[in-house]
Amino acid sequence: MKKLDFSKIVSLFLMVAALMVATNFSTVSCAPAPKKIIIGTGNAFKPYCYLDEDGKPVGYEYEVLTAVNKRLPQYRFEFQTLDFQNILLSLQSKKIDIAAHQYEKNPEREQKYRFGKESYTTFILRIVVSKKRNDINSIKDLDGKTVQVSPGANEAYVMEQYNKSHGNKVKLVYADSGANPALAVQNIENGRIDAFISIKRIMESYNKAYGDKLKTVGDPIASSSTYDIFRKEDAQLQEDVDTALRSLKADGTLAKISIKVLGGDYTTSD
Repeated sequence: MKKLDFSKIVSLFLMVAALMVATNFSTVSCAPAPKKIIIGTGNAFKPYCYLDEDGKPVGYEYEVLTAVNKRLPQYRFEFQTLDFQNILLSLQSKKIDIAAHQYEKNPEREQKYRFGKESYTTFILRIVVSKKRNDINSIKDLDGKTVQVSPGANEAYVMEQYNKSHGNKVKLVYADSGANPALAVQNIENGRIDAFISIKRIMESYNKAYGDKLKTVGDPIASSSTYDIFRKEDAQLQEDVDTALRSLKADGTLAKISIKVLGGDYTTSD
C-alpha cells in the first residue's frame, strides 16, 4: 500500500485555490464600473429638495432617487444642488443628467426635454388666499388681482396661458415662494399680493409654520403629476429609472417615502 504524499496533496490544493482566486479576481476586475449619473435638484424647496445644516442634499427628491439607484446597480447617482431656474439649463448644457424638482409636464418643457413616464407625486395646483378674504373663489375672480408665481415653474406657465386667452387681466408677480415661504405669507397678509398658486399640502405646511392664515379656494386650476426630466437622447436612462420607480410603487416603498418625508401618501392624491 502506497503512502500518501502529503506534500503533493498540499501543492495540488494550493494550485486549485490559486486558480479559484485568479478566476474570481478576473471576474471582478472585468465587471464594468457603474456609470456616474449626476442628478440636478434644488437647494431651498422644503421638504422636496433642500440642504440640511451640514450643507448636504436632503428631501423627497433625494430619498426617491437614492431608492431608485439601489435598484439600478449599473449606475452611480451623484447629487448636485442648484437654484431652481438653473436646473433645466444645466440639463440642456449636459452639466447634469437628470433634473428632479417636482417637475410637471407642459408643452414648452416637452418640446425641449424627455419626461419620465412614471410619476412619483401628484401636483394639483390651487389658488391660495388669506383666510380673511371671501371675494376670490375661482380663477376668474383673479381678474384685476395681483398673483405671485414662481419663475419657470408650471404655475407660472398655467397663469401665463390663462392671461393670453383672457386679455392679460391678472397681474403676475414673479417670486419663488418655495425658496422664501415666509415672505409669500407676509405678502398675502399685508396685501402686496392677492393670491399665490401652490398645492394644498404646501399651503398646509405654511399654516403650520407661520400661523393658520391661508386657505385654498375653488377648483384646482391644473391637475398633474411630477416626473424626472432627461435629455431627449437619453432614452435608456429614462426607461431604467421608470422601471425602478414602477418597482418602488409596486412594493409600497414609494408610498412609505412619501409618508416619511411629506407626512402622507401623495403619490396618487393631494
